[in-house]
Amino acid sequence: MGEKPMTVAEMARMGGLARAQAYSKAQIRAWGKLGGRPSALTVNQGQRIAEWTRHGIGQRTIAERLGVSLRTVGRYLKRLRGHRRSESRL
Repeated sequence: MGEKPMTVAEMARMGGLARAQAYSKAQIRAWGKLGGRPSALTVNQGQRIAEWTRHGIGQRTIAERLGVSLRTVGRYLKRLRGHRRSESRL
């Protein structure tokens, strides 16, 4: 890797195979964690979603209360359920 990290545009121009041959998996993972779209929810909002769901409040109502889309709430809950399943397997 050079002096500064690669930009997304540089990575895209390079292509997947060339990038995989030039850089280690650890480097590519590190770049991937830096990139991507930021979460629409804060940690506090995520905690509220989990709490309100436990109290039986519907996803549509939660989305309206937080000012986010219904889909955002659904994706968060799906991720949360997947995380709980993986913990129970340990």
